[in-house]
Amino acid sequence: MKKVLLVEDEAIIALSTKKMLEKTGLFEVSILDNGPAAISFLKQQPPQIILMDIKIVGVLDGIETMHEIRKFSQVPVIYLTGNSDPRARVRAKATGNSDFLTKPVEISDLLQSISILLDLQ
Repeated sequence: MKKVLLVEDEAIIALSTKKMLEKTGLFEVSILDNGPAAISFLKQQPPQIILMDIKIVGVLDGIETMHEIRKFSQVPVIYLTGNSDPRARVRAKATGNSDFLTKPVEISDLLQSISILLDLQ
């Protein structure tokens, strides 16, 4: 089982995404809703991949959180956002080893992105 960290502050979306991924039998998903908690979690229990919402609660947005994570980890990240702003894409791309999906995310698109970033094909 691949460990996934989902950073999402909307509980319904978080639980739905977790359920979709765990239903495949391939993933174990942990959910957090803010950047500092994600950074702390990653230092203690590094996942194989992060699913990161860009707009999350707290002082750091998802991209700023990934910049902090990049100081100690190159874990792949898939940004999940309802915002298709091109500036957000540019900011996200700067964190490297990433992909960008716009909500609502189809499970097939998410699985394909995970497969590419983790070389599961």
